[in-house]
Amino acid sequence: MVSSENTKHTDKTIQNAIVKGKGIKREKIDRKVRLLASLIPPTNTPPVEEGIVAFYAQISKDESNPSVHHTLIFDKVRTNVGNGYNGVTGIFTEPREGIYVFNWVIRMHNAQHSTELLINNDIFGAAFLRAKNGDDGSVSGTAVAHVGKGDVVFVRTHFTLGGDGNILSDLYSYTTFSGWLLH
Repeated sequence: MVSSENTKHTDKTIQNAIVKGKGIKREKIDRKVRLLASLIPPTNTPPVEEGIVAFYAQISKDESNPSVHHTLIFDKVRTNVGNGYNGVTGIFTEPREGIYVFNWVIRMHNAQHSTELLINNDIFGAAFLRAKNGDDGSVSGTAVAHVGKGDVVFVRTHFTLGGDGNILSDLYSYTTFSGWLLH
């Protein structure tokens, strides 16, 4: 359990990193702060209706040349019913067991990347796009999986295949991650 003193410190540290972070990359937020933030339940989400779990999040700014094995952080959380998604870590923690649908959409311009959907440490899905020679495109992946309570789901760049170029997210096309409990 996180003490209220640690919670206040973590909230303040995260808030300062976000407010001052106009030129700071998300990955520069201290790892301990992100881990502590994952223990704090979100406070800006609507009450959970019985049985409904769904999230939808976007990357708020371009991801510059991500390296291999890089967890993508979809930091602009638009929907988080069930409070399972964490916009600081990019990880969805299953609030209850069931069959889930997960979808991720990655946009690139003059770049190439392979992305993976992981459930715990299992690569459950992958999607690759080569948008070179001035091309602009999006690739999406969808997976349906039986997931246990407490399991974690996230999207990362491929663990060995190095990509190049930026992953884009703007008003023309957002890079997104979503999931919902089917049954």
